[in-house]
Amino acid sequence: MIKIERMVSLYRDNRLKVWMLLLLGLPSFLLIGSLLMPDLFWDGFLWRYFWGPVVADAEGRDVNGISAGYNPINTTVYGLGLVVAFFGVYELIRHFDLKIDRNFVYSLLPWVILGGSLRSLEDAGLFKDPIDKFMITPLIYFVLGISAISLLIVGSWLSKIDLKENKKRVSRLLLLLPIPTVYLFTANILEYYNILFLLVILCGISLCFFLAPRFFHSYEKYLLFSYGSVTLLLTLSYNLYYIVELPHTNPLEVVLIPGAASALTLAFLTLLWSFDRLSQGSKNVRSFGVFFRSLNVLIFFAHLFDASSTYRGITAYGYAEKHVIPELLIDITGTPLVVFPIKLIMVVLIVYVLDVYMREEYQDKKMLVNLLKLVVIILGAAPGVRNTLRLAMGV
Repeated sequence: MIKIERMVSLYRDNRLKVWMLLLLGLPSFLLIGSLLMPDLFWDGFLWRYFWGPVVADAEGRDVNGISAGYNPINTTVYGLGLVVAFFGVYELIRHFDLKIDRNFVYSLLPWVILGGSLRSLEDAGLFKDPIDKFMITPLIYFVLGISAISLLIVGSWLSKIDLKENKKRVSRLLLLLPIPTVYLFTANILEYYNILFLLVILCGISLCFFLAPRFFHSYEKYLLFSYGSVTLLLTLSYNLYYIVELPHTNPLEVVLIPGAASALTLAFLTLLWSFDRLSQGSKNVRSFGVFFRSLNVLIFFAHLFDASSTYRGITAYGYAEKHVIPELLIDITGTPLVVFPIKLIMVVLIVYVLDVYMREEYQDKKMLVNLLKLVVIILGAAPGVRNTLRLAMGV
């Protein structure tokens, strides 16, 4: 315990140096190593375990003996990168004195779905080279993360400017105009373009301009929700186009999989509610009420959604699991049904630790808890959306 406190104290005293080392030092080391010793750094490490699988995934075939998907090396590094990114975002949010409440999480939900939608469109071949490489996991989440953080910074700056109501309305509209402009200038990176998609963007802007300020009063949440929602409407319109135009599509999957996830979520929460009713008279049993909080329900649904899409893809369409640990568990048990209990156990443990076991320790760290829950939602919902839309498009 004393060592942990010393490490925390050391980090606080050298916070800037630590982040400079992570953000500049490590990439510079890999770049210089790749230039001076390409066989070791590039061919033997970066290409073999990271960039090679991305290229193979984008091209849909093995490239120089490198297969698409995850391996133990990149899975470990991506996991560590997620931890570093999490604390980096948390530090940034604290620096800008932003409040991470439920509304903040809700404003980011369109981005969660957007990641899965964009990923499925890459599967369908919408993006041209080299943009398609940046639509592959995990690069796509770096792109979306940087975009969301940029909007947070702009929103935080605008929130400090005292504007009258009329000027606020005008500014909200002007802040959304870059969306159609960027789309027009970048349409050439897409395999398909139609003026109707520009109309989708304009309709989305109109809806966000009138409705979003009612629910998201701060500029940060307004920008996050509006940009995420308008871009999501655009990507979903492409998903719909492919489902209609491509041969051998399965449109019912967009109903069956979310419907199954909803039913399983309801069934499991009903089971927890029953335990809660039965345990009311026991002083030794903690209440199950924490599992029914809105963000916790979203966590359950997100991961059961992912599990349902994985099970459906493997059993009905012959797809294979790409993630290392789920693939290992499926191989051991011989059935993709194993993903359901694993997901439920994991989610129950996460919610229990955050809202029950560590409740007193996290009493003054609600922002950290909400951010952790958002990450857990993303890890379940994003692949679930990607899998479902990919199955529906038949690609």
